[in-house]
Amino acid sequence: MKNVKMSLKLFFIGYLIATIVGFISYYININLMWILIFTLMPIIFGYLFYFYFWKTKCEESETLKETNRLIVLWITVSFLLDAVVYIIIIPIVYGHKSNWTFFIEQTPWIWLNYMTIILLGHISRFIYLKKLRSINP
Repeated sequence: MKNVKMSLKLFFIGYLIATIVGFISYYININLMWILIFTLMPIIFGYLFYFYFWKTKCEESETLKETNRLIVLWITVSFLLDAVVYIIIIPIVYGHKSNWTFFIEQTPWIWLNYMTIILLGHISRFIYLKKLRSINP
C-alpha cells in the first residue's frame, strides 16, 4: 500500500461521520438511520477513495492493486470497529450485556455496507482513471 497512514486516517474520518450520523438518526427513526447511511456513505467514502488516489498520485498501472488493498483494509478495520463499538463499548456505556449477535441482528444491512465499500472503491478508481487520462492523454 502506498500510504497506510493516510488510508487509515481517511477511513477513520468516514467512519466517524457515518457513526455520528447513524447515532443521531437512530434516535429519530431506525429506518431513517439506514437511509442516511446508504445515501451519505457512498458519497463520503467514494470521495475518500478518490482523494486517496489523488493524494498518493497513484499511477494507472497501480490502481487496481491499490484499490483492492484499500478495500480489504477498510472492510477489515470497519468490521473490527463495528465489533468493538457495538458489541463491547455501547453495551458497557448503557449498562447492558455484550450483544454477541450484533452482526446477525443487523443482517443484511451491515453486510451491504461492507459490499458498498467494494463497489465504491472500484467506482472511485474508474473516476480517478478517467480524470488521470484526461490530464495525461
